[in-house]
Amino acid sequence: MASEIRLGQLIAPFGPGSIYTDKNGVPNIICGLDFWYRKTDERGQWQMGETALRKHVVDEPRLSALLNVPQFRQPPQYCSDDQNPDLSYLQVQAHRFPTWYVNSTSGKLRRFSLNTEKLAPLEKGQGRWRPVRFISVCAHGHITDFPWKQWFGCVCPGDEGLVLNDSGGPDLRSVKVSCKTCMKSKTLLGAMFMERDPVTYTITASGLRDAGITCGGDRPWLGRAAETCTEHPVAVLINQSNIYFGKTISSIYLPDLASQREIVDMQEILRQQDLDLTTVKIFLNMERRPKALEMLREILKPHYTVLPEDDAILKAFESLSQGITATTGTLQPVSHESESLMFRRAEYNVLRSEVGPGKSSELRVIPSLVPAAFTSWLGTVNLVERLRETRVFYGFERLVRSKDPLEGMPSSAMGQLFLHPPEPEYQWLPAIKNYGEGLFIELREEAISDWLHRDADWLQKRLDQGFVDRMANETWLLPPLSRGCTWEWAARYLLVHTLAHILINQLVFECGYSSASLKERIFVSNDDGAPMASFLIYTAAGDSEGSLGGLVRLGRPELFEPMVRRAVSRASWCSADPVCSEDLGGNGSRRVNKAACHACVLLPETACETINNGLDRATVVGTPEAPQAGFLSGLIQGFAI
Repeated sequence: MASEIRLGQLIAPFGPGSIYTDKNGVPNIICGLDFWYRKTDERGQWQMGETALRKHVVDEPRLSALLNVPQFRQPPQYCSDDQNPDLSYLQVQAHRFPTWYVNSTSGKLRRFSLNTEKLAPLEKGQGRWRPVRFISVCAHGHITDFPWKQWFGCVCPGDEGLVLNDSGGPDLRSVKVSCKTCMKSKTLLGAMFMERDPVTYTITASGLRDAGITCGGDRPWLGRAAETCTEHPVAVLINQSNIYFGKTISSIYLPDLASQREIVDMQEILRQQDLDLTTVKIFLNMERRPKALEMLREILKPHYTVLPEDDAILKAFESLSQGITATTGTLQPVSHESESLMFRRAEYNVLRSEVGPGKSSELRVIPSLVPAAFTSWLGTVNLVERLRETRVFYGFERLVRSKDPLEGMPSSAMGQLFLHPPEPEYQWLPAIKNYGEGLFIELREEAISDWLHRDADWLQKRLDQGFVDRMANETWLLPPLSRGCTWEWAARYLLVHTLAHILINQLVFECGYSSASLKERIFVSNDDGAPMASFLIYTAAGDSEGSLGGLVRLGRPELFEPMVRRAVSRASWCSADPVCSEDLGGNGSRRVNKAACHACVLLPETACETINNGLDRATVVGTPEAPQAGFLSGLIQGFAI
């Protein structure tokens, strides 16, 4: 079976282990990474394209360090290239799954193999073979065919007598599996039963386990590669959204600004040596450069294991003596941060600074003016004229999302995605590069502090500790500091995240991109020394030329101000108000939303990095009962759309 799929879709949503239904309606499971970069030889046998493996490398050092994986590779492109025959006709394999099919006329069940390409033909009038709707999965990531015979106690040696009848009723009582040989039968009522722990969401009971059925540990994306498993098996439909959660992580390419940070550090040291610096300046004026350098080295030596280059030392001194202080806009946190928060902070420190054309061809950040009307609330508006996003797939989960997706890396990914995991130095994961543009917006820290103080009573009542704890335990949200599971952190996160959604909903009317084409990147921290409250709204496409500039254009002050005013004014009233703004203790699938619904701030899941979790429109514009309590309530006074 041959089918086409975009390269980016092999990262998400159709990575290894996912079920992809082709244009003919045939479901297949995307194979593991052992089955990528393959082509058929003259005998029709699958062969690995070793040359292609080496030529599809994607370089992203920060993600390599975070995931502890040395290499990333772009999925193979199926094409014909006479100049590079080794790169021609490369494919990603998929296995037929589920393997059970039902006859559309008789209801007869028949099992095919994972490698069956064409189904057995039927005589005219005998119906068609259709894939069954039911499969079995477990929270450890295994997936297998529904255990038909075990479900109703059939012990017949063959499968010839199995029949599946669906009378079209409102529940699973209407679906019955039976055996014509032993005459046993049973409906599927109760097969899909599943019970979760209300706190951890782990599965504590299932209909299959109650029937004495255990998980077989099947991994059909790797072929017939079963392993031991003690997890509860759960019967599901093949199109359920919770049977596959692809684990992806992305990064914004950051140019090497180490030399600039080095100069900042040296200036901090030299600034404390006024008398010595006067002498150094005299030596330089006398053109005695070696003597001046010797003195500067002596000043810096106690602070460095290896001294910087002479040119960098002189540049730091000369800039300082002229009253020019280098800056990278970098703030250092005073509290311990998680790996994911530190990873995001590195991007924040660069995006809030200028990155001109000469520093990088893959990131260009140009500061824009904050409109005078917004200076009370906004601190920075930067135009990200060009960016490169790298997105990496590193595994998947089923039924339950883990609290720490990076736990166990890289061995967890290698064991799940490879039938034969490579040696550590040759380990790799699939990745895709996208190019685009964006707007970086930072809120004024003083304004946030004033808001938290001014409306503390209202916020504490709205964000009770139970709600805050649920937010802190939500996998998708940037974690708080170890000491920071407080209502102040929750309010800050809800404010920044919801404002990003409000602006995206307005941008779709003005920038030419749909909401599904835009993405957000949230930067939030309640660290005392280096707080963050900003977001990046961007679009990125697989084409190396990137996007068309319509998003960056709206960062100009004359266009940015009316756009933001319209966005905030629209958000001040939802068509579902006052119900939407009503405090019911928490909304959404994980109860970590407040005032948020599809009529106001929810976005397509491709646009939101938290799958629409952690939102409250009231933190931005208040509620009908407390219209002044929002961070931007003062902005909508007397403004009409």
